[in-house]
Amino acid sequence: MDNTKQNVDWSKHPEVATDRLVLYVRKALPAPTMNSLKPLMLIEALSIPHSIHLIQSLQEETWLHDVNPFKLLPAMEDVELCNTGDGTTQRRLNVFDSSACLLYMADKYDTDRTWLGRGLAERTVVMSWTVAYAAGLGATGEWWLKMRKPPANPDALARILDSIRVEYDVLEKRLGEPGQRFVALPDRATVADLAFMPLANAKIAAAGGIDISQWPRLKDWSERIAAIPAVEKAIWRNERLGLSRDEIVAQGLPLGDDE
Repeated sequence: MDNTKQNVDWSKHPEVATDRLVLYVRKALPAPTMNSLKPLMLIEALSIPHSIHLIQSLQEETWLHDVNPFKLLPAMEDVELCNTGDGTTQRRLNVFDSSACLLYMADKYDTDRTWLGRGLAERTVVMSWTVAYAAGLGATGEWWLKMRKPPANPDALARILDSIRVEYDVLEKRLGEPGQRFVALPDRATVADLAFMPLANAKIAAAGGIDISQWPRLKDWSERIAAIPAVEKAIWRNERLGLSRDEIVAQGLPLGDDE
């Protein structure tokens, strides 16, 4: 999973696995990213064969700009081929935006539609909440994570945190509806829950000075999602992406059997 900066032409697509999905993420330093956690959760839940490729520089590794023209992570390529614009050549199917990654993988790999929804009604509800995340808490949370870095703008941060509280209000109300134990469907977790959870939990809320206990249903839901075995494994992996044994120890993380 490690790339070297020496003697590499970063304009050329690197050699990656061609027989499985390839997930492009960055190293988990100085901290893991919430967006890379999302596809990892579904990868674990569905046991999707995959490879991880670490990106060192979004600007310098220009080949990646063809995978995600917005120059952001995560992104992925799968084994399917698609036609280029002129229709004369083909390229690997590329997927970008963490929510799009979730929807794509659920569509392809979730054969019993547990995570995407069974039938038009369920799929519509799941899609609505997943897209609502991308346009709401996902976008707001992304700006919060960017703008809290020095030099911070206190007024702008306060407005963003107010918006996050409004998003938490919506989720609290949703989870308070009769029988509604999860965000989209009442009886089980879906990709909508995986989309929301990385930015709707006690740890991330506390980083913004927000006490998530003000939203007791949301707090309970986030703890239940985090306790799903596939989610637990994804969180473990996400915290350690690309880290050496010494770096894992320096981060204060427990070592696994293979570390």
